[in-house]
Amino acid sequence: MGESSSDDRVALEARLRAMHEHEGGTPAETIAASIHPQARMRLLVSFGRLLRGRAAVVAALESGRQAAIFRARVQRFDWLDENTVLSFARARYALEQGGYAEGRVVWLDQFRDGLIWHVQVFRQEAEAREAYAAMRGEEADEV
Repeated sequence: MGESSSDDRVALEARLRAMHEHEGGTPAETIAASIHPQARMRLLVSFGRLLRGRAAVVAALESGRQAAIFRARVQRFDWLDENTVLSFARARYALEQGGYAEGRVVWLDQFRDGLIWHVQVFRQEAEAREAYAAMRGEEADEV
């Protein structure tokens, strides 16, 4: 993507907000266009299990008990590099054993080719930052 301008970041943040605030039972067609075809995401609606590909992500966002319960409101973004951002939110999400929880969550979001590519969800900011540091270490090892 190259050097990000503030306008680019605003557009990317809008894509993230639309995906993270999506409510189950509503079509995710517009969100699908923002998701990379080879997306890899660990979301609250998948109980943190890895979803691979745009279709799997969209299906998880649109249907099922988890999607029906899920609600989130993004509060702020913290850009870590030109393609990686922390998204902070308050969320209500289904628990695998039944019921639901509410609280603060942090997504570690990455873009590839201007599309949402890799997402991991954390309940603590420190965990998200540690995952980012580990990811950056792996990238350095590959060079």
